Amino acid sequence: NRSFLHLSYSLGYGFAARTAMKIYLATIGRNKVGFTRLDNPPGTEPRYIGGLRGVVERNTMRYYLAIEAFLNSMYLPPDKQLSRRLTRWFDATENYARQLHEVGRQEYLQMKYDEFQRLQNPKESSPSQTDLKR
Repeated sequence: NRSFLHLSYSLGYGFAARTAMKIYLATIGRNKVGFTRLDNPPGTEPRYIGGLRGVVERNTMRYYLAIEAFLNSMYLPPDKQLSRRLTRWFDATENYARQLHEVGRQEYLQMKYDEFQRLQNPKESSPSQTDLKR
């Protein structure tokens, strides 16, 4: 069996998002890089594209790895799929740690299991009107 998937990526930001992106790239995103190698002298460490292009490349790779993890878990029983998807995705991102590593494995898995639980029980996890008034 063969499958073909074509992805296209379009990017557009309003003023607020452009401003937020500039702040991100000037602060915590300053040293993050994409996958495109820049020209550098022989014998030196490889340098990679940064900035908005690096952001787009990292996000595109994350989407690709998520699709791959999803498809590779479909043969499992439903109660095993989430765990496989999360671990496969995390392991795949660690193959590109320079570009994609954000948090440790246990922290990532806990965050995702918590998120999954919130999505399963949205009324229990959303703040009540009383909570919002405090």
